[in-house]
Amino acid sequence: MMLGKLLVSANYYLNPYSFSMFITALLVTLLGIFVYISDRNLVSKSFLIMTVSGGIWLVGIGVIYLMRDAMLILSFYKVFVFLGIVMIAPSIYFFTTASLGLLEEKKKYVVVNYALAFAFYLTSLLTDWLARDVQEHFWGPYVLYGPLSIPFLVFFFALIIRSLLLYLGSVRKMEPGIKRDQVKLFTVSLSIAVLGSVDFLSCFPPFEVYPFGYLAVLAFVSLQTYAILRYRKASLTEIFSALGEGIIVTDRNDRIVEVNHSVGKTTGIRRQDFLGKNILSIPSLIADKLENPEKVAALLKMITADPGKVSHEDVTFREPALQISITASPLTDRFGTKSGSVIEFRDITVHKKMEEELRQYKEELEELVKARTEELAISEAKYKALVDHVQVGIGVHQNGRMVFANRQLTSMLGFAEEEFVGLPLSALFYPDEVQEVISRAWGRYEGKNLVETYESRLLRKDGSVLPAIISTMPIEHEERAAILVTIVDITESKLRKELEQVNQELEMFAYSISHDLRAPLRSIDGFSLALLEDHAEQLDHEGEDYLRRIRAASKRMASMIDAILHLSRIGRYEVRRKQVNLSALAQDIAADLKVTDPDRQVEFVIAEGVVASGDPALLRIVLENLIGNAWKFTQRLESARIEFGVMRRGKKTVYYVRDDGVGFDMKYVDKLFVPFQRLHSTMEYTGTGIGLASVQRVVRRHGGDIWAESVLNKGTTFYFTLE
Repeated sequence: MMLGKLLVSANYYLNPYSFSMFITALLVTLLGIFVYISDRNLVSKSFLIMTVSGGIWLVGIGVIYLMRDAMLILSFYKVFVFLGIVMIAPSIYFFTTASLGLLEEKKKYVVVNYALAFAFYLTSLLTDWLARDVQEHFWGPYVLYGPLSIPFLVFFFALIIRSLLLYLGSVRKMEPGIKRDQVKLFTVSLSIAVLGSVDFLSCFPPFEVYPFGYLAVLAFVSLQTYAILRYRKASLTEIFSALGEGIIVTDRNDRIVEVNHSVGKTTGIRRQDFLGKNILSIPSLIADKLENPEKVAALLKMITADPGKVSHEDVTFREPALQISITASPLTDRFGTKSGSVIEFRDITVHKKMEEELRQYKEELEELVKARTEELAISEAKYKALVDHVQVGIGVHQNGRMVFANRQLTSMLGFAEEEFVGLPLSALFYPDEVQEVISRAWGRYEGKNLVETYESRLLRKDGSVLPAIISTMPIEHEERAAILVTIVDITESKLRKELEQVNQELEMFAYSISHDLRAPLRSIDGFSLALLEDHAEQLDHEGEDYLRRIRAASKRMASMIDAILHLSRIGRYEVRRKQVNLSALAQDIAADLKVTDPDRQVEFVIAEGVVASGDPALLRIVLENLIGNAWKFTQRLESARIEFGVMRRGKKTVYYVRDDGVGFDMKYVDKLFVPFQRLHSTMEYTGTGIGLASVQRVVRRHGGDIWAESVLNKGTTFYFTLE
């Protein structure tokens, strides 16, 4: 309906006041489009949105001035004119943040502002709370505002004021320069735009002020356009002037139209003296400063004669002493015809100096290489002698055949040197491994990343097998790809592994035998006990004694089996090292012993703060056996003394357990750590004879040693170390 009325000519009359609005709307929109086309960046995009919003407002007001129907005016204002008005303030804020580089920081505020503006627009469409009526004035009809206008105007002016504050704050923080001048001009133009708010006064009777806000908007947009374009050009000029390379720009007639600061600095001639002169006159201006003016003149003639060609020459200045690279490139217009030339002066003095230094360095290096080659030739015999005397076999093979071998390798395999060179690899390896070795060798020739160290079996000349560790590395031999081989004889390592395997099997055998003996021992003990309990009346005194002896022997045998198992477990136990407080362990063991026989008078002297690195469980076995032995062999004394401490012997830390008990004869010291060897009878002192053997095994598992010193009837001291 509204669209139909808009198209009916009877609803319009000629009003001269509308022309100023139309003209201003056109100018504002064209300026926005012009700025956007000139430089399509974020600032120009936001500027275009702002000018289009102002153009909608102005052209809409111009149309309203021509209308006769009040209802049509009100509807058109709500749908079209108010859209432009409501978008102006958010667009100004958007432009402000974009021009100050604050958009990323303020993006959410920009979005919220547009959302609020759209909300006002929808409310205006659906209600009469904002545009409520139309009033005639001498310049034409004008819309009256309702109660929602106050919040809207607060929103409108808040954004304008916020934009002004952002500009003012940025001006205070900026250093003097082009950017600061541009922001100042933005601030001034926005202040002028505020005058356009006078148009709102006529929306509130009885105010009647001719709406000249279009003039403020035109001034605002014009100043913004000038600032954007003027300072963009100024920035480019500033960049041009600040370039380290000298730049001369000529027109199509070879006249100099622009020169930057670096050219004047290089040549010593002012910029004004260059401008307007023909490029061919340059050599005469700086002839006294050039080492070869004719060379420069020839280059410039070539530039003017063949404008499409890129030229490059290096020239030398005498005052100041400089090496300059001159590059000339053509300038063409959009139709591809020559519009001028760009000549670049680049200081390459440092570069040339470095080139000269590198040339001298290269000559010196060549001399050094020559001298070093002579030294290497002299010392080649020494290196060959060194290779021949190392205890590792060294050889080189090429294309599957040996081309070099040192004396150690030929000796290991039983060949003479003349026999060895030329032998195929297949003749040197165990038959089962030949194929894998040859495949690996050809892979190394081809540069594949294969295993470099591996274990293999070689064949000696006499046919015997040599177990070895082989390492390979690709090299060049007589300018061809080859493989360097080092061979280490591991015969002894193999024997050691076999011995370790035998020891492990013996331990498992001891464990198995000990385990299998338990069942018959339990039977012997059980049946002996049954005879004593159930048939004692049928046995005489001597028979009962025999049975008791049988039971005692079986129990001793069971204890010995337990001891064997304990000893074998120590051999298989994985040592887990950590810091162990030996003093605390000794205190615990002493306290446990006192509980077993509280009537004994034994003084324990235990050093404090003794710490060692080792396995806590295994080190407890050491101290339990040593302190337990001291407790056992002092039991006949009325009062005894047992001591645990630490001392230094040379660079080693030595721990000891000392007692003042029965001691032993040192001529039997070799039997002390042998399993089941006892220096005292079981009648006097109980035990299996396995304790000290266990202690020795634990100490050796820790990389240490143990020994004893004793005097008969005066006591014993056990010493041990832990590496």
